[in-house]
Amino acid sequence: MSCVLPSACRWLPATTGKTASPCCDTIVPSSCESPPAHVLVFDLDDTLYLERDFACSGFTAVETHLTDKYGNRVSHGTCWRLFVEGARGKIFDLALESFGIEATPSLLDELVQVYRSHPPQIRLCPDAYRFLASDRRRRAIITDGPADMQRSKIAALGIEESFDCIIPTGELAKGMGKPHPMAFEQIMQWSGELGEMHVYIADNPAKDFIAPRALGWRTVQIDRVGRIHSPDATSSEHGAELRINTFDDLSKAIELTL
Repeated sequence: MSCVLPSACRWLPATTGKTASPCCDTIVPSSCESPPAHVLVFDLDDTLYLERDFACSGFTAVETHLTDKYGNRVSHGTCWRLFVEGARGKIFDLALESFGIEATPSLLDELVQVYRSHPPQIRLCPDAYRFLASDRRRRAIITDGPADMQRSKIAALGIEESFDCIIPTGELAKGMGKPHPMAFEQIMQWSGELGEMHVYIADNPAKDFIAPRALGWRTVQIDRVGRIHSPDATSSEHGAELRINTFDDLSKAIELTL
């Protein structure tokens, strides 16, 4: 399994180690009590933190990199402006064009690598922090995207030791990202629980809820202000059972789904 059981999946007593978040003044504890049977599994982007914050951080790193190479031809804030205006997929091409720099394939690959590998300046959403600090159930993360980038985000948020199992689907075989069920099946192998004992909390109905619903999981959609993806499901199979706007309502939502 790509979720390595001896190290990545474990129940961590808070009294022997508490995880200090570099973005917070206080700490996010795990539980020193026996965990309830239900397992809470979280998406990462636009669920525990706002993905636009990672984008802003990455664009700053890219423009700093370009300034080092091309000097004052680079206008900082251009990538972010394009992002806010709705540009997707071609932001670096458009930014380079505005700087008068040729968007060669090698330069674009270089900028993508800078974006993905930069030390992200991100922080937990306050309501996510409050929930993780207080809830005592076993919890895990399933997240899409390049594995190194996703693990870098988790490290920047300071939450790795607050989760018992973390599965970046980028560490699985090609094509095993959501909505493929592989990562969800691995969570069930780790937890030893039936599907109905798991709750998946995520933001994107286009891909997040299809597999867990098919496996009998409960599902909750977090619809954050500032999210990137549309919150609207295109079919009943794509939608979650409940939708909330803040993790302050998550405990009640979980009770309603069980």
